[in-house]
Amino acid sequence: MQSAFYTPPRSGPSSPPKLSAGSPPLLFATPSPRASTKPSVPRFVAPSAQQGRTRAYLAFPPNSPPIRLPSATPSAPPRVPATAPVFASPIDNHAREREKAADDAFAAAEAHRAALHRTRMERANAEALKGEIDWVRSGGVLRDAEGNRDYARTETIREELRVAAVEKAVMERWDAYEARWAALRGSNTAAASHDQGTSMRFADVPWPVVSDGRGSVGVGDLTTEKIEEFLFASLKVRGATVTKKERIRSSLLRWHPDKMTAILSRVADEDAEIVRSGIHAVVLCLHQLNAANEAVS
Repeated sequence: MQSAFYTPPRSGPSSPPKLSAGSPPLLFATPSPRASTKPSVPRFVAPSAQQGRTRAYLAFPPNSPPIRLPSATPSAPPRVPATAPVFASPIDNHAREREKAADDAFAAAEAHRAALHRTRMERANAEALKGEIDWVRSGGVLRDAEGNRDYARTETIREELRVAAVEKAVMERWDAYEARWAALRGSNTAAASHDQGTSMRFADVPWPVVSDGRGSVGVGDLTTEKIEEFLFASLKVRGATVTKKERIRSSLLRWHPDKMTAILSRVADEDAEIVRSGIHAVVLCLHQLNAANEAVS
């Protein structure tokens, strides 16, 4: 590639270059035919002091090859040759196992400490609540953190005491009913093995009703309402898991006439008819409760 710089001559400090009439302005220099064909590097010729502020121009010869600039598109990263997999040494594996064991031991210790703290807090809260309950039961009034009488919390504990007393009475009544049935089954077995005579009366049968306070139960007390109240009262106690359907089913199996034959055989003659009537009334009420429960569910 050839290039030349042309500096127009000046006749004076401000005279322009002289050109022939009709000729175009000479802007680029044409290389001489005798010039060397070897590519040359363009040179910049600085204007001399006499040329003043005249500008110079960079020119390229015709048919010169284009200049290729580097592409702005990023090239693909060089490929990294694949390396063989690196396997951990036995020493590294043992170190990791020891570290994991230490972490597990620390986590277990933290969980144990948290469980102990939770147990201590629960025990402390239970003791504090027991103290408040005992104080309210004795007629005292609780106080808040500022020392003022806390009537709202006192009334809450009083209500809790009333509910707890009712639930306790209900469960004691049901437990006594179950205990009487267990004793009756045991006595039936003993009577059968020793061939004992009749000794049972109507009052000895554990009827599924609440006594009216006179200490005795009659056939007239064996109504559907009273039997329902007795059988389902314990199901309303907090924490009860037995359903009405399960309670009715177990009662029907207990009072089935075939199973009551052993009891009737031990009843005194003067009470045999009334006991038989009582058993029939209980079974009838249980069937009515079962039908009503199935209709609801």
